[in-house]
Amino acid sequence: MASSAGQEGYAARFPDELSRARDRFVIAEAKVRELTLKFSDYPAALDKPDWNGVLEVVAAADQAGRSSAYVARAAEVEGVRSFFDDEKSEIEKKVGGAANYAAKQKGCEVDAYSPTARALETSMDKQLEKRLRERNEAQAYIESHSDALGKQNLDKLITQADEIAQASYLAHIDVVATKARLDRLLREASEVRSTLDRSIQAAEATIADARASSATKQTAKAHLEADQAAKGKLDAEVEQGKQALQVLDDRIGKLQAEYRGALDALVQALKKKSGAT
Repeated sequence: MASSAGQEGYAARFPDELSRARDRFVIAEAKVRELTLKFSDYPAALDKPDWNGVLEVVAAADQAGRSSAYVARAAEVEGVRSFFDDEKSEIEKKVGGAANYAAKQKGCEVDAYSPTARALETSMDKQLEKRLRERNEAQAYIESHSDALGKQNLDKLITQADEIAQASYLAHIDVVATKARLDRLLREASEVRSTLDRSIQAAEATIADARASSATKQTAKAHLEADQAAKGKLDAEVEQGKQALQVLDDRIGKLQAEYRGALDALVQALKKKSGAT
């Protein structure tokens, strides 16, 4: 893909994109540690399952998190969730407004806005969860071996398989992709700086142009303010990004080792339960 560093809109957003890339790594790192801390509690949460079957679930979930099918679906789910989070207020306003209107048309003086908004968000979350599970082979194994695993254990195993796959994905795929994105962004920084300088000069020229309309000058002023704000943040964000990039390989290696250690400990605990050596 061609770089967008020469585009004004991209350049104006660039410092925030750098910040988000750094934040994304930290969030993923924390989430992996949160999830792997739960692994040691998994065996005790289950009631007399086929322990060899549980071992199969764990292995499948670990592999699923690194599989191309899961990774592609995770990206899709993340895109939908990001869109909904950004547009939630407007979507809820329209859906809730439509529900209120329909209720009033039927003579019902009730507030349908709040429950409709909650139902919309809950339904979306459940459907996204379902779509991600469709790409987790551990979930297919659970469904096919429900009798041996025990009906009383299915809900817990489904959750455990979700968490293992997510931790595997974050530790092996997401943090590596985030590091690559941060590296790419930093390589674009010099061209972004030049783009902001050109955009600022162009906006200042438009504002000073006696022939420009008031509307055009207002647009130029808005662009100028955005570009100046971005330029003011750029150097600090680039420096922080460079500092972060220098240590990301070590942090990724440590995170993957922590994940593997927690998973190996879980596997050993399950083997002990199953009587395997």
